[in-house]
Amino acid sequence: MKYKVSLLPESRKKQINARNSIKKITSVSLICLAVLGAFLAVVFAVNLYANSQLKEAERLDNECLAEIEKLSSYRDIHSALQQKVNLFDKIQVKEPQLYSFIVEWSNINHPGVSIDSIECANWKTDRLCTIVGSCDSRDEYLAYEKALSKITGVVSVSCVSYKTNVGGDETDPATFTISVSVEGGVQVVETTTAATTEATTAAQ
Repeated sequence: MKYKVSLLPESRKKQINARNSIKKITSVSLICLAVLGAFLAVVFAVNLYANSQLKEAERLDNECLAEIEKLSSYRDIHSALQQKVNLFDKIQVKEPQLYSFIVEWSNINHPGVSIDSIECANWKTDRLCTIVGSCDSRDEYLAYEKALSKITGVVSVSCVSYKTNVGGDETDPATFTISVSVEGGVQVVETTTAATTEATTAAQ
């Protein structure tokens, strides 16, 4: 059996052992730093990729929102047009004469005359329209009344009321109500069947 005997002093032995320990610690630290650096590089790469994907997703989302807004505006336009088409179809199919009357009435050039409302409540039976408005002078009112009488199908134009602001400001307009009668009214006739008459007679 062989034994190693060191002739170095004890202090020197401690220095060498300490130096070897430092080398080992340094090596381990360098390995840890290398692993940590690699981990940070991976994290940075993943974060960079995630940010790029997030920006792409935000871009696509903004494009989708813009398209949705466009579609919403198109939908609103379509709804408005559809309502007008439905109104036109109803007027054209069910009441073509009312449609023609409204078109001609709206095309009347009436300077100095302001219309507040037009009502054709009993058009199917009476063919009557009531127009309420105001005017700056009597001559302007008469000119408007004459223009109404020239509309196709108009039978008569009657002044229901004409009021001026007596005692007020001379610049205040006069108010008027006009009744317009159009040809083509249908008289409603109540009919009673023989069976109904007999039942009524029996009840009496």
